[in-house]
Amino acid sequence: MNLSTCWFGLRAWRFPLVICLLLLAPFANAQQTLNVLASIKPLQLIAQALTQDISDTQVLLPPGVTPHDYALKPSDLKRVYASDVLIWLGSEVEPYLAKPATMYQGEQLATWQSSEDLHDESHYQEHHHDSHDHLYGDPHIWFSPDQAVAIARQLAGVLIAKDQQNASRYQQNLTDFLTRVSRKDVEIKAQLADQLPAYLVAHNAYSYFEEHYGLKHVAAISDTPESKPGARGLLTLRRLIAEQQIRCLFIEPQTDQRIVSILAENNALQVYSLDPMANEIGVSDTGYEDFLQDTADRFSQCHW
Repeated sequence: MNLSTCWFGLRAWRFPLVICLLLLAPFANAQQTLNVLASIKPLQLIAQALTQDISDTQVLLPPGVTPHDYALKPSDLKRVYASDVLIWLGSEVEPYLAKPATMYQGEQLATWQSSEDLHDESHYQEHHHDSHDHLYGDPHIWFSPDQAVAIARQLAGVLIAKDQQNASRYQQNLTDFLTRVSRKDVEIKAQLADQLPAYLVAHNAYSYFEEHYGLKHVAAISDTPESKPGARGLLTLRRLIAEQQIRCLFIEPQTDQRIVSILAENNALQVYSLDPMANEIGVSDTGYEDFLQDTADRFSQCHW
């Protein structure tokens, strides 16, 4: 509805002006909410915890793709420039957003590039001084509850500065998020207290989760989802499986099944899947904790 429609209504139907104003009010309020855009699903889950009951955080990358080699479409650029707040990993990990970010007019939080700054926050330094920035060169910082908390704190500051009328709601959402993550962290530590058998992973994406919960993979099939081992690499992995009695292989949606078949041939290797991009997690205020729990449950499938 617009003003011309209301004017027509006044003339044709003699509606009181107050009715038109009341009908227009929800549209005016809706325009005041922030358009928050996250580059990838895991960051969307963190942001949604803060924007819950205020607005719905959107995600840029479609399901089934990774930020390693994504190419922006014109429609993607339109969504980026239309947003008020952009949360992404940074140009080192998401080069496809590097140029658009230089021309972006809204507020942006590059979590990978700013993770060192996140650690500099007094609260974070006080309670998490043993954590490591850019652990082993691994950009998958969303697997760390500590990093997620730090990201949420800084993002809350950005949202409050941009949207003062909802400041108290953002602050309460942040408090609730910190409480839930802390509680979930305790639960998962208890769940993963027993040592898992030796296992392999599809690629080096889990260092933050593993260090935080006392896990460690023996080897990875490759460094990135796009790279694949050659014949010599596969022979080395098969030898490793036999020598170290590796029980489990954790694959991902894009893992080449031919490689899985070669590695699992004539041995007792158990094959399970992980969901590093949270494709199977619903977007809600508890989405990030659901993601942590889902990851823990998947690792827990590996047994003697």
